[in-house]
Amino acid sequence: MAKNPRTKEGKISRQAILIIILLFLLTVISNADKAIIGFASVPLMEELGLNAEQWGIIGSAFFFLYSIFAIIGGTLADRFGAKIVIAGMAIVWATVQFSTLFVSSFTFLLITRIILGAGEGPSYSLAMTAATKYLPKEKLGIGLTLVSVGGPLGVAMSAPILISLITQFGWRSAFLATCIVGLIWVVFWLMIAENDRKEAIAKYKANRQQGQQTAVSKFGPVLRSKNFILIAICGFATYWSFTIGLNWLPNYLENVRQLSAETLSIVAALPWIMITISQITFSTVSDRLFKKTKSIVKGRVFVLGPVMLAGAVSYFIGTLLNANMLVIAFLSLGLTFGCITLVLGPTILSSMVSKEHIGKVQGWFMAFTSLGGIVGPYITGLLIERSATQAAGFHMAFQLCGIILLICGGLVWLFVRPNKDENIQSNVA
Repeated sequence: MAKNPRTKEGKISRQAILIIILLFLLTVISNADKAIIGFASVPLMEELGLNAEQWGIIGSAFFFLYSIFAIIGGTLADRFGAKIVIAGMAIVWATVQFSTLFVSSFTFLLITRIILGAGEGPSYSLAMTAATKYLPKEKLGIGLTLVSVGGPLGVAMSAPILISLITQFGWRSAFLATCIVGLIWVVFWLMIAENDRKEAIAKYKANRQQGQQTAVSKFGPVLRSKNFILIAICGFATYWSFTIGLNWLPNYLENVRQLSAETLSIVAALPWIMITISQITFSTVSDRLFKKTKSIVKGRVFVLGPVMLAGAVSYFIGTLLNANMLVIAFLSLGLTFGCITLVLGPTILSSMVSKEHIGKVQGWFMAFTSLGGIVGPYITGLLIERSATQAAGFHMAFQLCGIILLICGGLVWLFVRPNKDENIQSNVA
């Protein structure tokens, strides 16, 4: 297979760097859009009269259509090119954020979250797919990480700004701000991104001429493989943890730990900064190990599994301590280590299929992964609502999250092993 013309001698080209920056900003905006609901949870719950169980439903609603549209988005990108699909997706986000200004009931808020989830469903997989096309395989781990860290950095950077807006001007001002930023990004994306529509259509027609059944027969076994299923389960655990961090952690810090708005605006950014640092660190370590060993197992899997287990242990320790700073530190570590699948999951999967199927496999991965986002926030709300105290409910929810990370991380560590075909694919330039 020919080398990617946008890369040279294993280095990331200038054109690729520009695209990576745009995709980084895309994930920043996407995750700020997700996180805003957590920052606004207290005033929103008070204004709409929502209890913890209802808020759990709101948190889960974001992912009701997320899985379906993650698959649809990946397929559309393979069919029509990533540029136009990503632009349309970002326009949906901005429109929904604007419509949230007029929310006045639980039902209205629920609908906006469902539509926003549908619009954001393909975001991560499309960003990973677009970035993969511009990166040499030797730089895949760190390259995808540079896009992925826009997620935690988006939350970290937006936290003090959005919390300040909510405190000074009300929660609606924060939604308006994210709408405006999203629209500005779309303009720059349409101006700068390379039009890949003709290339995607040409590949699609070529695949049809070769026979759709052949393409399906090559892609279908990947979805049914033990490796894909285990990595998807690991992603499920990651998103369970990730969405608890987005939807419930700010509420826990404010209501249970009694942090002031000023302190919260600083502390709320901590886990997301830690996630950024850890993802860069572990992906760099993974790339070096992969380059040295030429092994997906030693270079990728043996990093992913242990880090997930470290996240599980951190969650448990965080629920056993009393001092605020220690609790915050360990819960932040649990969230931090639990998010490693968002980087190494797509990296491992990119070695399993040919390039024309990368969009689809990443879409399916995010579809399964996002199921954790449906279940996690609701179960957390249920535990909080039905426990003797809010603190007891939160601690039980964090411990349950730790158990899930422990089981899923352990399964991946022990049993993900590429078969012969995948080993061959991982060595294809």
